[in-house]
Amino acid sequence: MSTNYSYLYFISEFECGFCSALTSLSNFSIGFLRLLVFFVLLDVEVVLFLNAVNTFLSLSVYFYYFFFLVIVLLGFFYEIYWGFIRFN
Repeated sequence: MSTNYSYLYFISEFECGFCSALTSLSNFSIGFLRLLVFFVLLDVEVVLFLNAVNTFLSLSVYFYYFFFLVIVLLGFFYEIYWGFIRFN
């Protein structure tokens, strides 16, 4: 038997292209999480405005949609101001 291969090579945790479950997943990007949260909030806003076509029959509904839009825009500008969202 040849001694060219290291013993550690054969007992490594790399198997079938996947790393072991015991390895740390330290490559998680916080920027990706921020983008995900931003997308979910924007998606909820779009879904609420799709329903607005049927509910704009009453004038009181305008206030609620406008209030919601102001809150979302204030949150968006807050995130831009503090650097949570970067346009590179």
